[in-house]
Amino acid sequence: MDAEVQKKNGTPAPSGGGRSLSIDIETPEQKDRIRLIVALMWPALAENVLATLVSMVDMMMVSGLGSYAISAVGLVTQPRFIMLSAFMALSVGATALVARFKGAGEQANANNVLQQSLIVTVALTVVLCAAMLFGAEPLLRFLAGSEISEGTILAAIDYFDVQIYGFPLLSLTYTITAVLRGAGNTRASFYSNTAANLTNVFFNYCLINGHLGFPALGVKGASIATVIGQAVAFVFCLYLILNGKQYVCLLREKLRVDLQMIRRVLRIGIPAMIEQVVMRIGMLLFTMTVTSLGDAPYAAHMVAMNIQQLSFTTGMAFGTAATTLVGQCLGRKRVDLAKVYVRLTQYMGYAVSILVAFFLFFGGGLVCRLYSDDLIIIGMAASVLKIMAVANPLANARFVYTSALRGAGDARFTAWITFVGVLLIRPIMSYLLINLFHLGLTGVWIALVSDSLSCCLMAFLRYRGGKWTKINV
Repeated sequence: MDAEVQKKNGTPAPSGGGRSLSIDIETPEQKDRIRLIVALMWPALAENVLATLVSMVDMMMVSGLGSYAISAVGLVTQPRFIMLSAFMALSVGATALVARFKGAGEQANANNVLQQSLIVTVALTVVLCAAMLFGAEPLLRFLAGSEISEGTILAAIDYFDVQIYGFPLLSLTYTITAVLRGAGNTRASFYSNTAANLTNVFFNYCLINGHLGFPALGVKGASIATVIGQAVAFVFCLYLILNGKQYVCLLREKLRVDLQMIRRVLRIGIPAMIEQVVMRIGMLLFTMTVTSLGDAPYAAHMVAMNIQQLSFTTGMAFGTAATTLVGQCLGRKRVDLAKVYVRLTQYMGYAVSILVAFFLFFGGGLVCRLYSDDLIIIGMAASVLKIMAVANPLANARFVYTSALRGAGDARFTAWITFVGVLLIRPIMSYLLINLFHLGLTGVWIALVSDSLSCCLMAFLRYRGGKWTKINV
């Protein structure tokens, strides 16, 4: 956190007095705080928006092969995230610890977190990739069920086979950017992902339909393009932690295995890992429920899911700022200031997410037409996007509260929230709304919104209770 900004923040209120602190944006202190939030948030927002737009373009380019290609890429999404969940969890612990260490001025410990996180990442990657090399096809066929065509399943297998070989690059990049984020460098992830996404789009053009002398590889070509982009991002991030200009540097301390530090990272990371595993199990059940509707509804669902990512970019970006600021404030023993930053971040997030909600409600149908010429798919996708648009501001508020809790090290509670929302509310409601009330894809998205709103309420109540202010990491 910027030292000059800290000097301007005034005399701290008592740690339990966050609610009495002014949020008048006209005061110099609050203006400084808003500028700091924006400085941390905008790279994450730009990164998320760009990644979402590229993902949308990616899906549009794949959709030119037919609706089966949309469904094929969609089938791969959950197995891929199952693999990534371990590193998402590890990153929670790494970000929280580095933020605390930077706030306390303990640079050597922050560097040690980087080293140990990378060691754990390499070990986990070897195990997961070996498992998926043998288990990918059975898993994809299990997810597809009986309503998805064989051609879609074979295309999904081709796509996933390539992804497995590129996964080590993705996992290492994910860990590095998480550590840099804890140190306050949210721009690293933005720049690396920008380079990766632009590379991905270029090679999509070359490899999906065959341009500029490249072979036409269809869905497999799209997967190769993604892996090439991941390689570019990894090289960039590796350079950052080797050049000695960042707060954390891989070679600043002697390389060694520190089991005590690994345990500290995992103390926060394991609950987050449980959260991610539970989320992915719930998503697998959810995916199986949606695939039971058939190829066309599933394709419409994937189009809508691809577009609705845009609605979550603001919440995720402000959540990134909340994680870093809460961790650093607690490292400085400034609970009062952490609460101020969370409130400011939440209000700013509301303002932006309302604008996004209007876009999704009134413009979602036009965007859907870029994916397909099938009026049935377009109609279903546009209809369910309106459901998400109405709930968007509160759905995004969840990201700020859960991110603040993670920044404080309260990962166990966020894991419990995920368990309730994704493993209970979402699949149970989906099943009931489809099979008892016959609402089809509309029922699926009502269940999605119910999950988001329930998680938002639980996270808000936990945050308001204040237990997160007393957690030791």
